[in-house]
Amino acid sequence: MIASIAMFNTYSGNYEDSPEAVELKGAFLSTAEDIVASYLGFDPKQRDYADIVCSGTGSRRLYLPCRNIQTVESLIMGTTPIDTTLVAPCDDHIRFVDHTTKFPIGEDNIRLSYTAGWEIEQMPSDNSRTFVNYSNYRKYLQPLDSLRILGF
Repeated sequence: MIASIAMFNTYSGNYEDSPEAVELKGAFLSTAEDIVASYLGFDPKQRDYADIVCSGTGSRRLYLPCRNIQTVESLIMGTTPIDTTLVAPCDDHIRFVDHTTKFPIGEDNIRLSYTAGWEIEQMPSDNSRTFVNYSNYRKYLQPLDSLRILGF
């Protein structure tokens, strides 16, 4: 979970620690995390994405439905494996480093595996704070607008 029970207790001022209360707080945090992930369009926790299929646009950049891309483990364009040292991971896309190679135009013609998202300790602070605010979701989700993915 992105936000801990201890964080929930601090923000809410509710320090009840009975098994039922802890279970309820955990369920609340899990639901809030699902709401935030749905709002953002991606799960902000760091994870591995395997065999993701994308469509090339004819540009040096390939935008992916996630943020904080860390590494690209494999890349296949059509049926040709590409050396992953030829691409650089950026925040929400990968790009060819040589300024001339492009991702070929085509539907579902690119397959890749990569790691993206934030480790819990490095999560942008607005994310964790949002999980423990429990009324008027739009108001509390608004600080996350800059992280949101709208195009997928």
